[in-house]
Formats: sequence, C-alpha cells, structure tokens
Amino acid sequence: MPVNGKFISISFRSLSIYFRGLLLFLVPTISLASELPKRIVSINVCADQLVATLVEQERIISLSYLSRDPNSSWLGSLTEKIHINHGTAEEIISLNPDLVVTGAFGFRPTVSILKRLGYRVLELPFAKTIDDISTNLNLLTNAVGNNKKTNALIDRFYEETKKVPISTTEVLPLFVNYETNGWISRDDSLPNHIAQRVGFNTIGRQYEVLTSHKIDLEALLILGPDLINIGYQWNESPALVSEYMQHPALEELLRRTKQINVPDPYWLCGSLKTQDAILILKQAREELFSNRKN
Repeated sequence: MPVNGKFISISFRSLSIYFRGLLLFLVPTISLASELPKRIVSINVCADQLVATLVEQERIISLSYLSRDPNSSWLGSLTEKIHINHGTAEEIISLNPDLVVTGAFGFRPTVSILKRLGYRVLELPFAKTIDDISTNLNLLTNAVGNNKKTNALIDRFYEETKKVPISTTEVLPLFVNYETNGWISRDDSLPNHIAQRVGFNTIGRQYEVLTSHKIDLEALLILGPDLINIGYQWNESPALVSEYMQHPALEELLRRTKQINVPDPYWLCGSLKTQDAILILKQAREELFSNRKN
C-alpha cells in the first residue's frame, strides 16, 4: 500500500496530541512556591542525611538506597520505615513527589527528565567546607519550610562550629586521612578543611595535592604524621586493598602514631553529624599538645 504524505502528517499530529495529553495525566500539578512540599524524595546519600534530619518523617516519601549503608550514611534506624529508591526516573515519578532533593553529581539523566517534566528539583552543592554545610542547610530549609526543630538544629550547628576558631599556632601537627590502598584526601576536601580549621597541617595543603591522591607507604613513613585517621578498611572479604593495611611497616607506624577513628559518614557528606568529626579532631589536637608539654 503506498504511503500518503498527508496521512503521515495527520498521524504524527495525532500522536503528538496523544502524548501531550498523556504527560498532562502523568505529571502532577506543580505546587505553588508558597505551599510546603508534603511528598519529599531524596535520591542522593548526602541529601538523605539533611532531609532526614530537618524534615518530619511523615513528609518524607523516599530516601536513596545508600541511606541504609552504614559505610556511607549514619542514618541507620531512622530509615527503617522509609521507602528507599535507586534513583531511576521511573520509580521517582511513580512516587508522585512534590520535591526531589539531590546532589550536584549522580543520576543526571533522572534529574534532567524530572526537570523537563516539570517536577520541582533541589540540587544541593557538594559540601567542602563548614560554610558549604551552612549554605545547604539554608537551601533545604527554604525549600521545605522552617519549624522549631529545623531552627533549633541549625542554630546548634552554628553555635558548635563557632566554638572551633581557626588556629593560628605557628607549629601545626601533621594530620593524614589515610584511606585503603594508600589514598589521601585532596586539599579542598571536607576532611582536610576540618583538620586545617582545627589546627592541623595536611599533606594536601603541604604538597598542594589538588586531587585525590595515592601516596606510597614509604612516603608516608618519611613524612611521619602526628595524627592519622584510617578510613573504612574493606576487610569483610579477602582483597588486595585490605591486605595493604596489614603491611608490617604500616602496622609499626600506626603503633607509634596517635590514631583517631572518624566514621566515614561523618565527613563523607557535610551534615549536622560533621560536628562530631570536628570535636574528635579538636580533642585529638589538645591531647597531642598536652602530651608534648608533659
């Protein structure tokens, strides 16, 4: 049967009208800016921690699956009764959210689709400093609305961080955040920022390491850090990265060097829990100087 150009034109016009109608049916009516969101979804592990802290649980429809990973998030039991998602556009649309909170990275196709369909999406920048955390707290609060709980939590965060003045001591002890397989934090990372704020020097600043960097064990031994934090060691099953942490030279270094244990979730993302990381480093620094005096 020959194809008629007029027939094709009419067919495409009909399909276009059909899909426009379908989108109007599927996409929820977008709430006015003055209305507080009541169906909030987070698709980012860092956003999870802020949302779960500042928003009433009955308004949280879903958090990312990483919210239940103890090596990525400190939320733990707070997520037991909350639906989890894997960040796909299909599952997020099916949840009918009136606010989707995410980070600056990850799930970009999902974010693009949601924005194109008219969903309200809040993208929180990745926090590299204490000020960045404050900015994200304000951004989220503006989006979800103020209440006594959020105001009290944010005020407490401001007050606690003000108690940690930038150290002006000339002699700065060297702190290393040493990850599995020899990785250290880049200079503009949150762990390094906190350490410098409390009064430590870092390898990132001392050697202008601008990206995440792998340092040889020999170099670490020569540097002789005053304080070291060992991150998550991946020792649940045999792996080269876990065997690296059992090197005799590293074990000797750890034996004669003061160690702290900052759980990765405390500063993997900037959140209210980052206060605990600050306090751990501050206390460690005070103990170092106390021991030197003695």
